[in-house]
Amino acid sequence: MEQPTSSDIEHPLPPGLASRLGGWSARAQQYPVFGKTWYAYRLRAFRAPMIVFALVLALVAALVPAPPPGVDTLRFWFTFPAIWLMVAIALALGRGLAVLVRARGWNPRREAAGIVCALLLGVLVAWSLTPFVRTGGQPANGQASAELQAEQARDNRIVNLAIWFPVLVWLAGPFDLAAYFRQRGLLREAALQAQAERYKHQRNEVEVKLAVLASQVEPHFLFNTLSGVRAAMLSDPDRGILMIDHLIDYLRSTIPQLRADRASTFVALGSQCDSVRAYLGVIAARMPRLHAEVACAPELRAAPIPPLMLISLVENAVKHGIEPKKGPATIRVAAACREVDGMRMLELSVSDDGVGFCAASGSGIGLSNIRERLKHLYGGAAALALRAREEGGVVASITLPLLETMEEA
Repeated sequence: MEQPTSSDIEHPLPPGLASRLGGWSARAQQYPVFGKTWYAYRLRAFRAPMIVFALVLALVAALVPAPPPGVDTLRFWFTFPAIWLMVAIALALGRGLAVLVRARGWNPRREAAGIVCALLLGVLVAWSLTPFVRTGGQPANGQASAELQAEQARDNRIVNLAIWFPVLVWLAGPFDLAAYFRQRGLLREAALQAQAERYKHQRNEVEVKLAVLASQVEPHFLFNTLSGVRAAMLSDPDRGILMIDHLIDYLRSTIPQLRADRASTFVALGSQCDSVRAYLGVIAARMPRLHAEVACAPELRAAPIPPLMLISLVENAVKHGIEPKKGPATIRVAAACREVDGMRMLELSVSDDGVGFCAASGSGIGLSNIRERLKHLYGGAAALALRAREEGGVVASITLPLLETMEEA
């Protein structure tokens, strides 16, 4: 058999072995205090001490030759089993009542008060059975004897109160009560930590899903843009070269930002407006008939918004509204702040004078991604809306809570 090394001696024992070596009290500590399983193990822990206590009382009774003079014999010999019964009640009754209280499922404050009252009730019941408290008796002959006996009874009660009541309180379980409050605090902390871990896990899942949704936008946008460049090269090479120059400038300035934004939950509104302005420059080079405007107040440029949403709306307007239209066209991108029900809201709008809803169904991958991301990030506080313009075209607007800084986001 292999002998343990010096390093093994310093290691803690396995949890199962440690509880077995620790006895019933150690096993009870593995369960909620004042639970039924805890109570069963706790009573088993008292079994051996109570047997020893009974043997000690029996030994004391055997060593006493006779009752003291003037003491009733039956009452004297009854004292020893009464003491054992009193201790047994002090150990079991209060804890058992506390178990019943906890099984009721009350709120924490009411449960704690009920457990304290249960333990005190166990003390009072055990105190009422204490044989030393009952020191009265029939008065002896003469008034002096009665007065002396009353004085002795009063002195005995004071002595018993000073000695037996603290003993009964100690037996009733103050340490178990302290362990209950300590365990309840630790369980509350564990529950909060588990909840924080659960929220962290859910947030990670949402961020991964948002990253997947955002990654669908970048190739969607690039493929459409390159398709437009290809068409321009076939019809007008000079204009195609000009578009390529604009596209190179756009890719050089925006692709690193797009990749960084894809890994971020929020980005500055100003950077998104710059990307939209560069994108519309490429589109305007391909379609000279397009007039584009991007308006964003300086104080709103630092406002955090989800990445790639604004350019997705612009790309959707170009594809479904401007390209099918013949003749001059206009796209206007605007960011404005307004108050709704006492809350400051940021409205991002993309309006066009294209063909309208006859070609834009509002169910494309870009708009679906936007709705899904707004739902994950803001719940019901943000929304995407599409409406027809009276003069023709569509207005797509995103309304979301206005946050001043990235720290708020």
